[in-house]
Amino acid sequence: MMRLSFLTGLLLMAFLISLSGCGEEAPQPKKTVAKKSKAKVGAKKQALQAKPPEAEKIEPKYVYEPAGRRDPFLPLMQIRKPVSESGQPLTPLQKFDLGQFRLIGVIIGRNEPMAMVMAPGGKAYVLKRGIKIGKNAGQVIDIREDAVVVEERFYDFAGEYRTSVQEIQLPKRQGV
Repeated sequence: MMRLSFLTGLLLMAFLISLSGCGEEAPQPKKTVAKKSKAKVGAKKQALQAKPPEAEKIEPKYVYEPAGRRDPFLPLMQIRKPVSESGQPLTPLQKFDLGQFRLIGVIIGRNEPMAMVMAPGGKAYVLKRGIKIGKNAGQVIDIREDAVVVEERFYDFAGEYRTSVQEIQLPKRQGV
C-alpha cells in the first residue's frame, strides 16, 4: 500500500511539473541595431564597385554557336540516302519504293524482254532494261520469266556508296 501511494504521489508530481511548463512564453528582447558610420558605408560601396569588373572576367556569358553542329531535329541514322542525279526530274516509277510495285506479267520473245508492273495507285507501267525505278536510283538490269531484277545505288549510314540487287517477283498462280 505504501508503494501504491508513493507511485501515485510521484505521478501526480510529474503531472504538475509538466503542466507548469505549458504557460505563455516570455517575449524575447528586441535586437538593437547599431548605426554604422559613414566611413564604413563609403568603403563598402567602393568595394562593391570594384568587384563587378572582376566578376565579369570570371563569368563569361555563354553564346550558342550552331556552326559545325548537327541539327537536333534530324534523325541520328539514315539507313539509305539515295544518290541524287541533279537536273533530272523524277519519273512516276521513281516516286515509289520497290516493295510497293506488283509484277503483273512478263513478255519474253524474239525482241527485248518486257515486264508490266502495277504501282500503288493502280496504274500499270511497262519496264525494259535500263528504265529507272524506285526511290534509291534503281535501274532495271534484267528481266527473267519470274522476276524483274533491279540494281539500286545509295549511300549507307556510314556514308559509303553501295549497290544492292533487288527483285520484283511474279506472284504464284492460284487456282486451277
